[in-house]
Amino acid sequence: MDNWTGVILAGGIGSRLRPLTQYIPKPLVQVANKPMLDYAIDHLKYAGIKEIIVVVKHLGEKIRDHMEEEWFSNEERLGDLHIEVPHVNSLDTADALRKVDDLIETDYVLVSMGDIVTNLPLKDFLQYHVKKAGIASISMKEIEEPKQYGVVILDPDGKIQVFLEKPTSQELYLSSFIQQSEQVSAGNLINTGIYAFKSDILDLLRNDNSLMDFGKNVFPYLLENRFSIYGFVEKYYWMDVGQAKPYLWANWDLLRGYGWPVTPRGTDHGGLWYDEKPGVNKGLKIDPPCALGKVQFGKNVHVKQLTTLDDNVTIGDGSKVERSTIWKNVTIGKDCDIKESIVCNDVELGDRVTLVNCVIGPQSKIASGRTLQYEKVITKSD
Repeated sequence: MDNWTGVILAGGIGSRLRPLTQYIPKPLVQVANKPMLDYAIDHLKYAGIKEIIVVVKHLGEKIRDHMEEEWFSNEERLGDLHIEVPHVNSLDTADALRKVDDLIETDYVLVSMGDIVTNLPLKDFLQYHVKKAGIASISMKEIEEPKQYGVVILDPDGKIQVFLEKPTSQELYLSSFIQQSEQVSAGNLINTGIYAFKSDILDLLRNDNSLMDFGKNVFPYLLENRFSIYGFVEKYYWMDVGQAKPYLWANWDLLRGYGWPVTPRGTDHGGLWYDEKPGVNKGLKIDPPCALGKVQFGKNVHVKQLTTLDDNVTIGDGSKVERSTIWKNVTIGKDCDIKESIVCNDVELGDRVTLVNCVIGPQSKIASGRTLQYEKVITKSD
């Protein structure tokens, strides 16, 4: 895949994910103990793309620091990848590509997002694009409820006939009649946000500064001007990690193996994912699947299934954690009960704290004996 450049858009604010994104950019939010940005880079790497541009904006210095620590200083991990991390003051997705076009010298460009988790068969997608020879190809899949995403309608050859960016109910109703035609394929097809282009797209973007967003501007423009765009439709795992609940689901899904070969950080040991074997204390019980960083366990701790514990986590005697995601530098007191919750970096929970379906923002402290439940969100200011 030497003829491809991969562009990962990693400049998003992630406002819908707050407080998870209170101090870090959305692409550095970790799923199963691994930042989403790392999944995106690995995705391109495994497909054979060696030229990668990670476009940053919001809190871009944190992404640069992460790249230096986890990639550029690790020759074995970096391998033969050439990665650049330009800071771009872009106004939208297509504008970001426009503003890095001077870094692209290949015939083909792949645009991916730094804040999704997917096992889209990327090599097949790239080959599909070259075979179809259109100016653009869009990754797609079928879902039951397409309203919140861009909906696409294809002809039998996979060529896109209609592109609706986050359609209204009326547009969805009209599209259902179009899909009944023998000339198009039916199904609730959505745009999953990974795009392949001929490098000709760069000339179009340079010549028309009104083309700011791929979904809202670029693809409608290409269809109106009779450019060929194709949809790549396969069954694969894909999660838009835009809010706390889908974020928690993504952690569970990777632990269950739904995203294979996209997996949690570490090595699989019978459903327990870790780099270093956890220390054992009296009465410790861990139910797979779970992902474990460097954790210090007290006595009689029970880590139940679908839990991720990152580095520098301390869990006090008699505490239970279930179907939850615990980030770095977290202290959990004695006899706590945590279920289906997210606990961000640098949090301290006192003794006998109960969390059920909660989000605890970074740098928060929860006093002993408190019970929080039913989608309660706690931030440092609370």
